[in-house]
Amino acid sequence: MFGKGPLMPFFNNRSMDDWLKSFEQFVNKGMTQFEQYAAQLSFEVDTEETPQDYRIYANLKEYQPKDISIEILNQGLQIKAQNEEAQSVKNSKTGQFHKTRATKKTERFVQVPFTFRNEDVNAQYNNGVLMISVSKADHAAPPNPVVPIKVVTESDADDFEE
Repeated sequence: MFGKGPLMPFFNNRSMDDWLKSFEQFVNKGMTQFEQYAAQLSFEVDTEETPQDYRIYANLKEYQPKDISIEILNQGLQIKAQNEEAQSVKNSKTGQFHKTRATKKTERFVQVPFTFRNEDVNAQYNNGVLMISVSKADHAAPPNPVVPIKVVTESDADDFEE
């Protein structure tokens, strides 16, 4: 097929179909690994549109409400979460302490399919789920403010919609 050119050793004892199948498996395995890595960097988000509003549900079980911020950017919402973990371990032989710190950051941008104002955005956090509601109204979007998050207590849990 390729004669005696420079590609002959590459295709020696293999058909083109076998080579293409192995290349496809190589690419698929790489994409699967990349998707798994990317999933670790972000968090799951579901959206729902009703006649009254647009709702965003973000799975942020690893974070507390104080670790989460929401910004309005370019007709969308930038959801950011960051927490710090510190751990001290005492060496039983030497009595010395070893302290480690780790910071975990994640963020996600969610485009909203209509223009909105600050007042149109509400956020609630309940059992690791952040629910953001953007009310539909005919307004122009203002500059980029930060959206406050209401922490849902046991008594308010019935009003929280997942």
